[in-house]
Amino acid sequence: MSLSGIKLSESALKMADKLSLDKAKLAALVAEILEAGRKHNRDLAGQIICGLDVNGPIVDCDDSELTPYPGAAEAITYLIGIQGIEVTLCTGWDLNSMEFFKENRLKVEGLGTVGEYGMVYERKGKFNYLYPYNEQEALNFVRDVLTSAAEQKVKVALQGNYSTGAGAIYIEGDKNGNLLQHPLVKGRRPTLEKLAQACTAGGSRVELDRKAGRIRFSAKAENMRGLYQALIKTHPLISVRVESSMADELALWIDEKDAPGFDFAALKKVVPPFEKRSGRKALVYEDFGVDLIAPRVEAGNYSKDAGLRAFGREAFGNDNFLSIIIGDKRSDIPKSIAKTMMAAQKGTSAEKIANEEGIPSFNPLDVRDFAVAVAEAHRIAAAG
Repeated sequence: MSLSGIKLSESALKMADKLSLDKAKLAALVAEILEAGRKHNRDLAGQIICGLDVNGPIVDCDDSELTPYPGAAEAITYLIGIQGIEVTLCTGWDLNSMEFFKENRLKVEGLGTVGEYGMVYERKGKFNYLYPYNEQEALNFVRDVLTSAAEQKVKVALQGNYSTGAGAIYIEGDKNGNLLQHPLVKGRRPTLEKLAQACTAGGSRVELDRKAGRIRFSAKAENMRGLYQALIKTHPLISVRVESSMADELALWIDEKDAPGFDFAALKKVVPPFEKRSGRKALVYEDFGVDLIAPRVEAGNYSKDAGLRAFGREAFGNDNFLSIIIGDKRSDIPKSIAKTMMAAQKGTSAEKIANEEGIPSFNPLDVRDFAVAVAEAHRIAAAG
C-alpha cells in the first residue's frame, strides 16, 4: 500500500519498474485522478478516449527530431491494451509529419491521430476531414503566403497540412527554429530542378531559370495548384525565399541561410502583413512557426478536444465516453469541459491555466506516468 492509500496492480508495478517510475508518486497520481473524477463527476469507470499531445508529453519541446522519451512507446502500448480505452495523438502537427512520427519514431500499433488542431483525424488508415477541404482556400493561402514573403523579404516553409483551416508556416526557421532537424527536412532538401518538376506535375505553369537559380511563375491563385502540391505535399517544410520579378509574377529559390539577426522580436514584426493579406488570425511560436487560422475556424467549433470527441464517437459508436487530454500549453486546454478531463503536465503553463480556470485536471510528468496512472484509475473505478 502506498502513502496515498492506493494499491497498484501487479501489471502497473511491472510497468513502473520498466519505466523507472517512482511507485509512491505513481500511486499518488492515481489518487489525484480518482479525486478529480469524483469532484467533477467524471466517469472513469466507463469508456475513455485519451488524446496525447506530442511536444512535451511524448518528446522534449526542444527536440526538432521528434525522438520519444525512453519508454514512451511502451507506456502508450500499455494504455492501448486496456479494455475500454482508446488512444490517439492529439496535436497541432500536420498528419503528414505525424504519420512519419508514428511509423519511424514511435512505432506503436493501433495509435490514431487527431491533428491540425482537431480539423482532421486518422483512425485505422482512414482520414476524416472535420474542417472541409476547400481547394480555392488552399490556393489562396499559398498565393498569400508567397506574396507576403516576397513583400517582407523573408524565407518561408509550408507545413504539410491536410486541412485548409489552419495554414502552418515557418518564417526564417531553418536554423532559428531548428527546422533543419525535423525528420521530414533533415537530409531531404530537393534541388531547385526537382522542386520545379513537382510544381509542374501538380499543375502549375512555372519556368526554371537555371542561370538565375530561380523558379518563376504567375502569382494568380489559379496557378497555385502545383505550388501547393510541391511545397505542402511533395516537399513539405522546405524553406524558400521569394521575390517579385514583375507585376503579378513571383520567383522563388532555396536559400540555405536564415536572415542574419532574425530573432523572435523580428518574427513578430513581420507576421501582421501575413495576417492582413491572408485575412487569417496568426498564432506565433518561439520555434519560428506561425499558424494562420482561417475565419471559419474562429467562428466554428474546431479545436483539439472537438476533434478528439469526433474520433471517440467513431471509436465507441456513441457520445457516452470521457475524453482525457494530456498537454503542456493553452492550445491543449479543452474549449468545452463537459465529459472532459485535462492532464496538465506538471510545471507547465497548462497546469497554471487549468488551476486558474477551474478546469477538471490532474498533473502527470509526461506520457509515461500518465498512461499507467490512467489505466490504474480506470481499473479501480470500474471495480467500484
